[in-house]
Amino acid sequence: MVSWSDFPVLTKEDDSYTHLPFSGWFLMTGWAAGPEHTRRRPGTLNDILPSREILSGEDEEWLYEMANDYLALAGIPPAPRGYVWFLARPAGITSDESLWRRLNDAIDELGGLPRLDGPAYVTGAYPVIAEAVRRLY
Repeated sequence: MVSWSDFPVLTKEDDSYTHLPFSGWFLMTGWAAGPEHTRRRPGTLNDILPSREILSGEDEEWLYEMANDYLALAGIPPAPRGYVWFLARPAGITSDESLWRRLNDAIDELGGLPRLDGPAYVTGAYPVIAEAVRRLY
């Protein structure tokens, strides 16, 4: 079984990787891509905030709790703290925008994400996301 510790550490800047925003949805995407296409680098949530605002310990705890609840519903182990996550761009994709557009297109080709609420949405969304990611690579 795959573990988050199986994901290689990115040791230097690499433009062929896209930063994964910190959320359950994006962490599911990284998990679906697997250690072959997802990397981690030591860092904190404060390192990746789009603003200069600093998260309190309580804020960071809440964000991890929310993301890990999402992952648990998808059957994915909790994301470890202390890392920033990156996804390799598939061949021919040269920008973050193109990567997310291609992923969304692949999801649409599969019939889209489930139109459900709450936990059923996450449980139903992960297989679609995983197949869309598989098609990208």
